[in-house]
Amino acid sequence: MLNHHTESFICWEKVYPWLYAAGILFGELLVIKNLRAGEMVHLLLLGPLLFHAAFYTAGEDLSACNLPAQAGAQAGAGFRTDAAKFYLALALAPLIRILNLSLPLAVFPLTYWYAVVSFPLLVGAVVVARINGYQRKEIGLGWGNNNLLFQLLVGLAGLPLGLAEYFILHPHPLVPVLSLPDVFLPALILLVCTGFTEELVFRGIMQKAASDLLGQKTALVLISFIFATLYITHLSAVEVVFVFGIAVFFSAVVRRTGSLIGVTLAHGLTNIALYLILPFYF
Repeated sequence: MLNHHTESFICWEKVYPWLYAAGILFGELLVIKNLRAGEMVHLLLLGPLLFHAAFYTAGEDLSACNLPAQAGAQAGAGFRTDAAKFYLALALAPLIRILNLSLPLAVFPLTYWYAVVSFPLLVGAVVVARINGYQRKEIGLGWGNNNLLFQLLVGLAGLPLGLAEYFILHPHPLVPVLSLPDVFLPALILLVCTGFTEELVFRGIMQKAASDLLGQKTALVLISFIFATLYITHLSAVEVVFVFGIAVFFSAVVRRTGSLIGVTLAHGLTNIALYLILPFYF
C-alpha cells in the first residue's frame, strides 16, 4: 500500500497540471492587452515548470536510494519520474509564446516567421524527448500500425478543416499571388513548421508525458485545452472551440494509429488552405 505522503503527492499531481494550464490561459489573455506582461507571465511559468521537473527527478532518486524494498516507495518514485517528464514536456508550451514575442521577427518576411520560431522550438522538443528517454515510436515518429490509407484520409481532412477555419478567421494571404513559385516554399514551411513541429510537441511529446502521468483520457483533454489556449490571440471564441475540437480529434487519431503522419499532413494542409489558397477565392 502507498503511504500517506505518497498518496498526498499523487493527489496533488492531479491538480498541478491544471494550475499550469490555467496559468498559460492567463498569460494568453494578458498577451491580448499587454504583450510584455503576457510574455512575463509565460517566463514566470517556464521557471517553475523546469524547477518542478528537476525537483521531482531529485525526489525520485532519493526515494529509489533510501527505500528500494518498499512497494509504496517504488510506486511513489515511479510517479515522480512521470511527473518530472511531464513538467519538462509542458515547459514547451510557454516556450512557444516566449519565442513568438521575443525573437526579432520583424526583420524577416512574414512567411519565414513560422520557420524562425519553429526551429528553436524543434530543437527544444528534441532535447526534451532525449532527456525523457522517449523512443521514436513512443512519440509518433514512425509508421504506426501501417494503415497508410487511413493516415492519408486523415491528412486530406485538413482541406475541409482549412475551409471551416477560413470562414471563422478570414485571414489575408501570406503570398502576393497564387502561383506555384510563390506558394511552394511557404507551403513547405507551413507543413514542416506548423504541421510537423506542433504535432510533435503536442500530440507526440506532451501527449506521451501527460498520458503516463494522468492517464490517456485526462491527458487528451488537458493537452487539447492547452493547445487551444494558444489560439486565444486570434480574438475569436469560435476559433478557440474549433481548435480544441481539432486537437481532440488529432489526439484520438495519434492514439489509434501510433503515428504523427496523418495529423501532420492534416495540420499542414489546414494552414496551407487557410493562409495560401482560400484567401484568393473568397
